[in-house]
Amino acid sequence: MQNSKESNRRRILLEIETAIAPGRDMLRGISKFVREIHRWDVHHNAGNWALHGSISGPSHIEPLAANRPINGVITRIYDEAGRLRAHKLIERGIPVVDILGDHHDRSLPLVHTDDKAIALTALKHLREQGFKNFAFCGIDDTRWSILRGSHFCEAASSGHSTISSFTVSKHPSDEGNDAERAEIWLRNLPLPIGIFVSCDHIAPIILEAARRMGVTIPEHLAVVGVNNDTVTCGLCTPTLSSIDASHFEVGYRAARLLNDLLEGGARPPGPILIPPTRLVVRGSSGEPAISDPLIARAARFINRNAGSPIGVDDVVETVPLSRRELQRRFRQITGRTIHASILEARLNIAKRLLGNPEYTIDTVAELSGFGSRQHFAKTFKTQTGTTPASFRKNHSLR
Repeated sequence: MQNSKESNRRRILLEIETAIAPGRDMLRGISKFVREIHRWDVHHNAGNWALHGSISGPSHIEPLAANRPINGVITRIYDEAGRLRAHKLIERGIPVVDILGDHHDRSLPLVHTDDKAIALTALKHLREQGFKNFAFCGIDDTRWSILRGSHFCEAASSGHSTISSFTVSKHPSDEGNDAERAEIWLRNLPLPIGIFVSCDHIAPIILEAARRMGVTIPEHLAVVGVNNDTVTCGLCTPTLSSIDASHFEVGYRAARLLNDLLEGGARPPGPILIPPTRLVVRGSSGEPAISDPLIARAARFINRNAGSPIGVDDVVETVPLSRRELQRRFRQITGRTIHASILEARLNIAKRLLGNPEYTIDTVAELSGFGSRQHFAKTFKTQTGTTPASFRKNHSLR
């Protein structure tokens, strides 16, 4: 006979992919709730997932055996079959919480990222970098991507800016055509321009097309993605700036909502939207917009080589201008001297490296172009008001 403690336990089905960062982050959020409640037995099924869902969503995974009943489900509904399946489960008394919302059925409980807040975060950053022209790149036939694009374009157009949109194909087999179409699209955009990409995994299509065209990134074309997938962002060239869309919190709140429903609580009147956590600025948008191609070239040289022992003379050699003319135009356009730009770039490198405890202070000094530890420590304290060691205590890799 089953004891009372065992009978109070619930079996929860999680249908969440692990191939990309959002799924893994949501699972971490759910696991936090599971550890807090101590009453769930979790069965996780990632299914046979494609990058953007398509025919590989949860409605196509192998069902649980009949002798292993479930009490609740957290899933990502990609298609009509998944939506109908969710309603059938609810009719059987099994609550379902969706964490994707790639449909228009508002009767299903939904916890999701706040797509409007994400779009406005991207636009604010690009405007702060000095861009006045904007574009959006998303995924066709994907509701959350479409929402992010519509919010971004609507907000950007209110400032009388030039707006353009482009979508990549939802099915991976068309990716080669996307690269060609992206390059044609970029050739017709006014420069400089800031581009918001609906998720990190399609950003390389834009970055690679821009590089093939010889467009300077980020001075002429800046890109901001979503998800802060550190692996994807780090492999991009340059590294990709990205918005942390709070998928950890999405997972945690979805688990809490499911538990409320299991306890007899009422379904929320609308979707629960989680605002983004932060925007992590990296190489793809880390410099202000620069319309002068020669100054953009000089700025790009600084950004790419600040970790080496370069000086003003090295920057002068990269452009067909005299030292005096380059200094004058550089300061006029960027608002700072070449020397100050090199110093700022080195400090940014140092701050990133200090977040990783595996690097010693001596190593940080060398890799960020300062040379000696003494020179690095003195300059860092003068420019930031704190020592490298103190900065490290308050900043660590997520």
